[in-house]
Amino acid sequence: MSRRISQSITPTTDDVAALRAPFLVKGANDPVIAELRQYLKQVVPGWLSKLSDDQELTRERLAEITTAVTARRAVIEALPGGKARTEALAALDRTEAIVTEMDAELAGVSAFSGTGA
Repeated sequence: MSRRISQSITPTTDDVAALRAPFLVKGANDPVIAELRQYLKQVVPGWLSKLSDDQELTRERLAEITTAVTARRAVIEALPGGKARTEALAALDRTEAIVTEMDAELAGVSAFSGTGA
């Protein structure tokens, strides 16, 4: 016969409540989810939703987009792997590539025009 050693603790009602509290699923009403949504809205420049292909972008505006990409990426990268995470990161990669390309084109124009950016 082998020996068995066991130690355990019986939690109180308050202990159970405290242990469960951070993990309660509150759905759309969860204050953490609401705060996350608000943060994701705040990091996006307000003008971006009204951007159209007949408007011009400055390097400063491109920098605002880069900042928004960085902030959003930090949140998305914290998510577990899956289709939604992969697609969101791919969209950010594409946005970042376009911004980098546009910024390089603007830098080239500035270099040839003799004015600094």
